[in-house]
Amino acid sequence: MPFRNILFVTTIAFLFSQTACSSFFNRRECENTNWYDYGQKVALSGRRLSGDEFVGDCRRVSAEIREADLDNGFKQGMAKYCEPNQIFQLGKSGEKFSTEMCDGENLRHLSSRHESGVLEYCGKTNGFAAGAVGRAYNGICPKSLESAFLPEFNRGRKKYLAVLVIENEKKIQDLEHDVFLLQSQRNQKSFESQNLLRPTMVSERILDPSSGTFRDQWVSKVTDDQKRASDDVRWQIQRLDSDISSKQQEQSSLRDRNREIQLESVGLDDRGA
Repeated sequence: MPFRNILFVTTIAFLFSQTACSSFFNRRECENTNWYDYGQKVALSGRRLSGDEFVGDCRRVSAEIREADLDNGFKQGMAKYCEPNQIFQLGKSGEKFSTEMCDGENLRHLSSRHESGVLEYCGKTNGFAAGAVGRAYNGICPKSLESAFLPEFNRGRKKYLAVLVIENEKKIQDLEHDVFLLQSQRNQKSFESQNLLRPTMVSERILDPSSGTFRDQWVSKVTDDQKRASDDVRWQIQRLDSDISSKQQEQSSLRDRNREIQLESVGLDDRGA
């Protein structure tokens, strides 16, 4: 088989294996999940199972989901979600109340408890701490409190964003180091592959037509063993190229994220943070 055909086949095999591995790891993560606990977690966040991304992903890869556990956990979480103290804590954390989660409950009382929690969250003295936690402001505060709350919230948010930029820059530097090491390995493998394809002197038995006997003769050629070894090294190079590309894409995503953060931070300045 010509080398370009071998290279094409190995490339397709590599891409297939990457897809298969991705599905395998997704499925393994799904099947290692405690579905009762996860159902509770979804409910306590005020969401329905039908809109949960992780559950949808697991179903798409045909992972085994303990549906009864998931459903029972969700129902238990929904019962906890609709307790008055839970709703109060929700408001105190600056989170909105999903009233559709509490069918048949005393929604007027729950809404009142949520409003009490929101009033504590939106106090001026809580603004900086609320912003420094990392959650973006979702417009939950009444207008009468927002003018005093927001400047402090934005000040805390700016501190959080500054720390996040530093952490992302550290990750970018670590990835840069990883890429440098991978590129060094790739260069070594490329040099190794070139050396493997250099012709070597090998002894071959040649039939002498005039005498009808065989004689040994030294010839310069690339052996089948060399070709197989070179193909193996090229396969390793493809794997390294994939790893390098993946890390560079991660770097690019982090740089994009930092640009978004910096724009947000400037916007906070414009709003008088």
